[in-house]
Amino acid sequence: MVYLMKRENPSDAELARSLARLWPNREHESSAVAGLLCRAGVHYWRQLDLTELVPNRTVRFCFWCSRIKIDGVVYAP
Repeated sequence: MVYLMKRENPSDAELARSLARLWPNREHESSAVAGLLCRAGVHYWRQLDLTELVPNRTVRFCFWCSRIKIDGVVYAP
């Protein structure tokens, strides 16, 4: 059985840092339980319409923390 793991792309990491400015994280508004869930890897993903900025990409932001998921790879800017 072969497992395919998505690897971080350096240009995607830079993209995640620039996109982080568009979506303010909500750590100060979320509960302690939400913070624990994010630390355990369970995120509450939200999606903005960014087709003009990053075409052909799936970009999601965690509503509870600062993590960004680009094409299935999670980045922490």
